[in-house]
Amino acid sequence: MDYIRTADALLEEMRSRSGEWDWLRRHIMPHTQADADQEENPAADNRRLHSTVACESLHVLAGAHLMYITPTGQQWFSLKSGREGNDKRSRYDEWFAKATEITHKALANSNFYTVIHQCFLDRCLTGTGCVFCDTLPDGSLNFTHIPTGTYAIAEGRNKIVDTLARLFKLTPHQAVEQFGADKLPQKIKDAWEDPKRRYTEKHQYLHLVIPRPGADFGHDLVNPLKMKWASVYLAWGSDKTVIQEGGYNEFPFLVTRFLRFGESPYGYAPGMNVKEEIKATLKLERVMDVLGEVAAFPRIMMLADQVGEIDMRAGGRTVVKQNAVSANMPREWATSGRYDVGKDRIEDKEEKIRQAYYVPMLQVISSVDRQMTATEVNAREGEKVLTFSPSMTLFVFDCNTLINRAFSVLFRQGKFPTADMPDELVVQDQGGSEDFEIKIPSVSYNGKISQAIERAQRNGGDYYIQNALAYTQATNDPSMLEIVDMRKYARFLYENSGAPMDCLLSEDKLQKLDEQRAAAAQQQTQLEAMQGAAKAGRDMAAAQQAAQS
Repeated sequence: MDYIRTADALLEEMRSRSGEWDWLRRHIMPHTQADADQEENPAADNRRLHSTVACESLHVLAGAHLMYITPTGQQWFSLKSGREGNDKRSRYDEWFAKATEITHKALANSNFYTVIHQCFLDRCLTGTGCVFCDTLPDGSLNFTHIPTGTYAIAEGRNKIVDTLARLFKLTPHQAVEQFGADKLPQKIKDAWEDPKRRYTEKHQYLHLVIPRPGADFGHDLVNPLKMKWASVYLAWGSDKTVIQEGGYNEFPFLVTRFLRFGESPYGYAPGMNVKEEIKATLKLERVMDVLGEVAAFPRIMMLADQVGEIDMRAGGRTVVKQNAVSANMPREWATSGRYDVGKDRIEDKEEKIRQAYYVPMLQVISSVDRQMTATEVNAREGEKVLTFSPSMTLFVFDCNTLINRAFSVLFRQGKFPTADMPDELVVQDQGGSEDFEIKIPSVSYNGKISQAIERAQRNGGDYYIQNALAYTQATNDPSMLEIVDMRKYARFLYENSGAPMDCLLSEDKLQKLDEQRAAAAQQQTQLEAMQGAAKAGRDMAAAQQAAQS
């Protein structure tokens, strides 16, 4: 495969969209740089080109991603069996619960939450965010944020991103450490041998990850050149050369889009809906600045012969001639302006910017000026998360790739329990070797948006049970309660409460508990029967004795 031509084509398509990304960065969040060559110390006239309201709204929306989708310290997703209606599913629930906790712990011990916040900022700013998932030398997970504008993507037929080419820079020291000196171009070797250039000079590289046709079956021990995704590093200078080729069993990038628009694989940013408002706000602010300066330091009109005679100091005195008095000179000139009208127009446009970033719906509940009941709190929380749910749903679709990657890495490292491992996860090599392929389990998301949906299910279940209890108490007919599997409903409530899964009894222990209860009930029945028979014997003997007397 011609990797260079493929990468060039992908990057060319990406650059066709870089104009709107640059505009969004410049006018909303100018310190986010897609490339190190951008101006680090902008001139004074370029420092007021961004909207502070848009920047604040962007941070609110990105913070809502962390709060409602990937909350730190909470289990925001769960691994589940992919076999619906299987008898073994309940048996494996405990294994999947432990695997979920192990995966969350691995993410918490890595730099995931720091990097995902940077990804969310890009997702809300440019409409597309990207994270690279790999491992450190000790095997722990490691994540890298890939800024928008430095990578190009392509999708498979299912609209999932499966191809990515990214540009990045390394010093000669970093390049030799990562790739070794043998395959590097001569100019990079020369820079590495120069102590003055080894740690300061930077060269550009390209990493291309693309599906490999006819990939072999197997795990990490299989030849990397036959894995499902080809991983190619190229020195992307004047002489584009391949310096390393390997592979991945899973696509190692999370590429998440805020909203989809048309056939483009890139996302649609919320700021695109308010570009005119942002530009108008910036223009009005400049006008208002001028108006405020004029009000504080008014323009003065004077006669030509008064130049140098006007005292502008506080309490200063200016002596004028009679002809100047007749001409009403000096006097303020062109200082009138409606500051209140300009302020109202700015506020109207700023409100539209906040609405584009969902800020009114994401305001904290504590800002309400009265005490709310628990019902009102749940209702307002539900309104917020359900309004935000379309973007969350798209993130769930995109994030499956990242969770599958993390799960597979931990699985191959032997981090999960080996006892009662679900057989559905491992697909053995048809050739009979020890090589295997991991079949990814289902993923259930437990963020606040998913919790709002599950809360509605829970409220419906509680409503039914309350009515069933009332009916049973009134009629002594248990038929309404008998149709509900109370143990399954109790497990649903427990799993969605956020309580630790280690405290939940496994199905095997519950089965033993049922057997113990059945045995105890049987013993009790036998004891009552024996006691009844003994009492009947005593009553009969007493009756016979009474008859004889």
